Amino acid sequence: MIKYIFTILFIAFGLVITPAVNCAEKTSLHEYTAGTNDMLEIKVLDYPDLRTVTTVATDGSITFPYIGTLNVKGKRLSEIEEEITKKLGESFIKYPVVAVSLVKSESRKIFAYGEVARPGEFPFGENITVVKALSIAGGITANGLYGKVKVRRGQKGKPNYKDIDIDLKGTIEGSTAEDILLQPDDIIIVERNKTFFIYGEVNKPGEYVLEKDMTAIGSLSVAGGITANGLYGKVKVRRKQTGEAEYKDIDIDLKGTIEGSTAEDMLLQPDDIIIVERNKTFFVYGEVNKPGEYVLTNDMTVLKSLSLAGGFTKWGSPGRVKVLRPKNNNAGYETIKADIDDAIGGDADKDIILQSGDIVVLSTGIF
Repeated sequence: MIKYIFTILFIAFGLVITPAVNCAEKTSLHEYTAGTNDMLEIKVLDYPDLRTVTTVATDGSITFPYIGTLNVKGKRLSEIEEEITKKLGESFIKYPVVAVSLVKSESRKIFAYGEVARPGEFPFGENITVVKALSIAGGITANGLYGKVKVRRGQKGKPNYKDIDIDLKGTIEGSTAEDILLQPDDIIIVERNKTFFIYGEVNKPGEYVLEKDMTAIGSLSVAGGITANGLYGKVKVRRKQTGEAEYKDIDIDLKGTIEGSTAEDMLLQPDDIIIVERNKTFFVYGEVNKPGEYVLTNDMTVLKSLSLAGGFTKWGSPGRVKVLRPKNNNAGYETIKADIDDAIGGDADKDIILQSGDIVVLSTGIF
């Protein structure tokens, strides 16, 4: 008995709420704004021959018997009804009752351009967000994964657009506050990744995506690290100057950064070029145990170079050390005598600081 009563109440309740739902849907459609390519149906009560199914033309107009051309683009269905009712009532029909309904919507679109798999226009849907729209467009390409995403939206009553930046990373990580509901005619733009370049003595030179907070030192890790031939080379960032054709070179103190000085590192900008130069070198020849080419580290001196080269042979003489230093424009060498005895004795001022390309020569001391 209780089950029977409940069933009766449920059916009765359903009958009560059904008209309310239909009414709400009708009201919602009545507020629909007509646009290009929308298909509308127009009826006039007691005049079946006036029933018209028409498509809104590209100029925003439709045609209707006895009235001719009407501009309906941008008008709500209720406003179109009022206008047709007024024009028919002026001369053709007394007290006309007009109904305008939407047959098919073709004007409500959204657009996705840039680095998406399927750029173009897509049907607008209720409750569609940026992330959902990007999914409809096939997702973001590899060239846009770190690019800027923005929604370009028309301003009511104004000819210009407003750009709304979207934090796509924050949205993907679960921050719904970063996603937004789209409106008809919104344009989603996915820009190409910003990039930078690394050349010189790194293991994987080339072009790389500029991720957020990428620094000069961090980029070296992305490029596989510095090769042995660049461990003591100069590191610099070559940056294009705004409004100028020239670049500016910014030196990076790699040693200071590695030792913990964050002040020596810097954030990269789009199109920056990181250059890791080859190690500067010098040469040691003559009466030393390990003659050859050596890396020129900071504050390298003649005395230190002789130690690197394994020290004197039994034929070497501290009094017969000289430095051959290249002249500018490849104009030969300048000969500099080195007072090794004084340097060995503790007079640091007598020890010569070497330069790139210097040749330290230790002659025999037999004669």
